[in-house]
Amino acid sequence: MSVKEFDLLVVGAGATGQLVATKAADAGKTVAMTEGRDYGGTCPLRGCDPKLVLHAAAEAMYQVERLRGKGLTSAPGFSWPDLMAWKRTFTEPIPEKAREKMEKHGIAVYGDYASFVDPHTMQFGDTRVRGKTIVLATGMKPAPLDIPGKEHLYHSDDFLDMDDLPAEMVIIGGGYIGTESAHVAAALGCKVTMIVTESVPLEKFDHDLADLLRKSDEERGMTFHLNSKATAVRKQGSRFEVDVEGEDGSITKVTTDRVLHCAGRVPNTEELALGKVGIGVTDKKKIKVDHHLRTTLPHVYAVGDCSDGGLPLTPVGTYEAAIVSHNLFDGREERTDYYPIPTVAFCLPGMASVGMTAKEYEEVKAERSIKVYYKDATDWYHARHLNSPVFAYKLFVDEEKDVLLGAHLLGPGVPELINLFYLAIKEETKVSVLKRLLWAYPTACSTVKSMLT
Repeated sequence: MSVKEFDLLVVGAGATGQLVATKAADAGKTVAMTEGRDYGGTCPLRGCDPKLVLHAAAEAMYQVERLRGKGLTSAPGFSWPDLMAWKRTFTEPIPEKAREKMEKHGIAVYGDYASFVDPHTMQFGDTRVRGKTIVLATGMKPAPLDIPGKEHLYHSDDFLDMDDLPAEMVIIGGGYIGTESAHVAAALGCKVTMIVTESVPLEKFDHDLADLLRKSDEERGMTFHLNSKATAVRKQGSRFEVDVEGEDGSITKVTTDRVLHCAGRVPNTEELALGKVGIGVTDKKKIKVDHHLRTTLPHVYAVGDCSDGGLPLTPVGTYEAAIVSHNLFDGREERTDYYPIPTVAFCLPGMASVGMTAKEYEEVKAERSIKVYYKDATDWYHARHLNSPVFAYKLFVDEEKDVLLGAHLLGPGVPELINLFYLAIKEETKVSVLKRLLWAYPTACSTVKSMLT
């Protein structure tokens, strides 16, 4: 079998891989790219962008429900097929456009999963390519859930492309994807039951705020099985029965129309044959990288969700791709510096976080002068204007340095507001300055002064 040679081989055609590939081509390098799924990657096809299309419809319906009896008399009609058709106008053009973009840059594009043959050579289909440098950007995929009846499960990718919204649905997993899917479905008329292995949904966010959100969700009609796991799924005529094992080992049976598996994602690396060439991975199968995103083979890099660098977020992946591109093609020696990273859960209302967490605070509070500002502020006008069921915050402030260390927000407007707190933490803006600024009112930002008082 003949071997084609390139300066750079990129495995994975999401935003991260595309950025490195086009930068290399612009620098005059010969580049090949391969992708086992559609070109475009998770964010535009199976993640952020289609999710926000569904979220927009859910948020509109949610706001109508919050204002029913306060000027609004009834909810508008809703069609899930129409929403899916609208969503597909975003996703369907992506693969062809992405391939065309790569080809216009002179990049050789292939359509198959790649495996290492030797440290510089990878095979996909009947093709072997030797790359002087290799960049792995294979992302993540839904984690397998090995329980009896797993063949009946929908997974998170399926949710974003369902032809219909069932009347009832069980969602396994209470992280970002499970919670966001649950809130979309519930707002659009589906009765949702969530099975969550932790004591709160959105366990990676602040637990006090997550519990307030859970209570609000229950008031809206959502059901939670906390500290629980799904152990089996059975077909029961046209419906399904789910066994839910509680913390004490007891089994509860839940009958529903559909079961959606959102319990985690895993690196999409099993096809790569990393062990064959000695590339190290973590216990969670993420590719080990240094501060330059190099793997244990110095000519092989890993960026985005498949690496153990930063959080599995699109902005982090593109940030990593930029660092690799600068170092490879601009002669720089940049290192990753992630902290702090703002994160958002697009639930209803939103949850957001940046910087120091409650756990980190507990570890250092005896040694540092840190003040905690925590309040359920649902009675503030910001929430009452929208009849929001909950609005709360938790801030950590270094009193000696007069700077913000962490911000955790729940309520209307917080997916945008968190960016202001990110900027304040990153640039070490004095809290005294934040307190005396004139914020436009009534906006989410206008609450900052009150939060710090």
